[in-house]
Amino acid sequence: MVSVFAVSAVISFLCYHEWKQVLDVPYISQKGTYATGCELVSATMVLNYYGYDVSVKDVVAETPFAELKQVNGKLTGPHPSEAFIGDPTSQDGFGCYAPVITQVMNSFFQQDSGKKAVDISGLDFDALLPYIRKGDPVLVWATMNMTPSYAGKSWFLKRTGQKFVWPAREHCLVLVGYDQHKYYFNDPYNSNGLIGFDKDLVRQRYEELGRQAVVVESS
Repeated sequence: MVSVFAVSAVISFLCYHEWKQVLDVPYISQKGTYATGCELVSATMVLNYYGYDVSVKDVVAETPFAELKQVNGKLTGPHPSEAFIGDPTSQDGFGCYAPVITQVMNSFFQQDSGKKAVDISGLDFDALLPYIRKGDPVLVWATMNMTPSYAGKSWFLKRTGQKFVWPAREHCLVLVGYDQHKYYFNDPYNSNGLIGFDKDLVRQRYEELGRQAVVVESS
């Protein structure tokens, strides 16, 4: 029979030593080289985690890029779900959304039928956690340092003519773990490294950026 004292001791131990799971994903900083290339740097980290010996430069080479141009007096360009908008090495670059990163990562997996990048956008944030438990990091769109986004520069979409407003402070980082209070990320911004953010704050920023996420799955 287990004594009440023993059970109490176990509970006390578990309360004192909080449970935490963090995947060992290789870290890369975007600081100094890829000022607005967080999506590409994050994708490289995940590719490296799965054993692909590629650099950010290799990932950039597979990325579709587009510049904004004046057309009939209107600033015009594609949606960030279609291409990376601007120059990732420039402070004036913008970025791209989950479909672009999914396409880019799959350009490396095409010779490996066992893996594929999947756009899992739309899930509640906590629905991403089973991937972490299985050992799969998740690329997540949120904001720089989880500060509020705001309406940035706007342009008209080439395909539809609709006005698109860029969410300033948009950011992509790699979800690698969690504990009782925080979600942990490999954050390429400003050499943040492995960093934890309050769970409610992360959920809020994830919602602001449209619940975008990409994961690598095995077929």
